Amino acid sequence: MPELAFELVDEASFDDIPSPAQPAAHCQTCDYWERIEGGRDGTAGDARDGTARASLKRRRLLAGQGVSGSYAMLAYQTDAVARTAVGYAQFGPLSAYPRAQSIRERYPQLPESPAPWVITCLQVTPDADDRAATGTKLLEAVCTELDGRGITAVEAYPEGGSDGWLPSPGPSSVYEAADFERAAGDDRFPVYRRELTGETDANAWSGLLRASAPSDEDDAWPLPLPPKRDPDDLFRLPAEKPKRPNPFGDD
Repeated sequence: MPELAFELVDEASFDDIPSPAQPAAHCQTCDYWERIEGGRDGTAGDARDGTARASLKRRRLLAGQGVSGSYAMLAYQTDAVARTAVGYAQFGPLSAYPRAQSIRERYPQLPESPAPWVITCLQVTPDADDRAATGTKLLEAVCTELDGRGITAVEAYPEGGSDGWLPSPGPSSVYEAADFERAAGDDRFPVYRRELTGETDANAWSGLLRASAPSDEDDAWPLPLPPKRDPDDLFRLPAEKPKRPNPFGDD
C-alpha cells in the first residue's frame, strides 16, 4: 500500500510539481493568483519566456524559505518501487496574491482580523491512490505547517463545477473533509475558512522576519511589501484600494 509524505517545495523539488488537472496549465509558470490579469494557462518551460517565468515563480514560492518555509507543499506517494509527486498546494499571506484579495473583497461579512493566509492551489493527480483522501491529508499538512508559523486563520476560494479538480483551488468537498467551514459565498463561488491555534509566539515570529529580511538593494524579496517593510503587515488585511476588475466576469 503506497504511503504519503509531505514536503515543502525547495529549489530541488520545484520541478517535481505535477501538472494540474486543467489542460495546458503549467504550475511552474502560472501567475493566475499573483496578478489580476494573470492566467492559468502558463507558458511551458521550453517556450521562449518559459525559463524566466519559471525562475520568477520559483522565487515567489521560496520567498519565505529563509524565514519560515516556502509557500508551497508537495505530497509524495511512495512504495517499494517509486516515489512520485501526486499532490501540490500553494499558499501564502493574502498580500502575496492580488486575485485572492479581489475575491475576498466581494464578501464584506468575512472577518477583518486576523488577516488570513490563503491556500490558492490544491491539485492531486488522478494517479494518486485515493485522490480525495490525498487532497484532504495534504490540506491538513498545510494547516499544520501554517499553525506552526503562528498563523491563526486560513482561507480558500474553490469554484464549483462538474469537475472540482479543474479549477486550481480544488474541490470544496476536500476542504470540508479537512475541517474547513463555508464562511461566505454560494455553491458556485464559496469561501472556506479554517481557524488555527496560532500557538507560536507571534512577536518572536515577527522578530525573525525583521532579522531575515534582505536589504532594500537586494532583489531576493520578490513579493511586494509596504515601503517600511513592516512584517506585521503579513497579519493585517491590506489597505482598501480602488475597486479591481471582477475576477468572475461581469455577469
